[in-house]
This record gives sequence, C-alpha cells and structure tokens, in this order.
Amino acid sequence: MAPRPSSGELWGLHLMPPRILVDCCLPNGMLVSLECLREAPLTSIKQQLFTEARKYPLYHLLQEESSYIFVGVTQEAEREEFYDETRRLCDLRLFHPILKVIEPLGNREEKILNREIGFAIGMPIWRV
Repeated sequence: MAPRPSSGELWGLHLMPPRILVDCCLPNGMLVSLECLREAPLTSIKQQLFTEARKYPLYHLLQEESSYIFVGVTQEAEREEFYDETRRLCDLRLFHPILKVIEPLGNREEKILNREIGFAIGMPIWRV
C-alpha cells in the first residue's frame, strides 16, 4: 500500500523539516533523543529507540519492544496512545516532538476498537 500524503504541518510550521529531533521517555527513567525522518513509521522509531537505549544505563530494566506503545500529546491537547505502529511521525499531529513509552494497561484489542469507533463517530467513545 502506498503511503498517504502528509499535510506537512507540524507544531504550527507550514513546512515540516525532513528530519526531526524526537525526545523519547522510557519507562526506566531514561530520556533518549533521536533524529527521525518525518515519514518514519512508529515501528522504525521504536526499533531505533531500543537500539540506542542499549547504550544507556538501566537498559536491563526494560522488557522487549513489543511490550510497549508510544503515547503523545496531540495538537488538540489530548493524550493519545498510538497502538497503530504503521502511523508515520508526520501524521501524529503532536503538540511537541515528545513520545513516551509505556506498557498499555487493559485489553489492547478493546482499546484499538474503541479508538476506531471514536474516529468513526467523531468523538471519543467515553463521551457517548
């Protein structure tokens, strides 16, 4: 499937730069800065993050990559969990280039379904 075109907007800028410095907060307390392509999917960012995290102390406290998801604050000032790791950095509409790595709580499939229903009806499912 061909990638969708990006709006090119990021953090109030009309043209998003091709490479972006993203700060990633790990569950072990480490902050890792990565230079990422604007078109990079979350899967490649996660792989790059865990490769870089191996160089830091306390790496041994982390679980495997698949145990975690990214969370960020969107331009709508809402905290969003990113379960779909095929989404590109330029499509996340982040307020600032900061991603937090967390272990998802609860049923992952149910959260994904609720998110998709929320997009379909135009509001979060918990507001219904």
